[in-house]
Amino acid sequence: LTRVPGTGSAALPARRSRILTQVDGVRTAAQIASALACRTYHTLVELRRLAADGLVRTAAPTAPVPPPGPEPPGGVWDDPDTALLRRLRDALEAL
Repeated sequence: LTRVPGTGSAALPARRSRILTQVDGVRTAAQIASALACRTYHTLVELRRLAADGLVRTAAPTAPVPPPGPEPPGGVWDDPDTALLRRLRDALEAL
């Protein structure tokens, strides 16, 4: 949501005025409600009223986030130390 340029908030009720001050083009309705410690539903109702009065409008869509690139190749494994593995096997068999 963004404010409509050239509109004032002088004749607004206190709740709408507080909500209008939080509209910055970045925050969502839920974030505005959280910042004001209000319920989201009531904030949405007031934002709808502000939009009906022509004081706010939806923000232009942002560029989509590009998908992540290909996965990095898996780790390169060294050849196992076969001598160590044989010693471990022999020790376990001796138990």
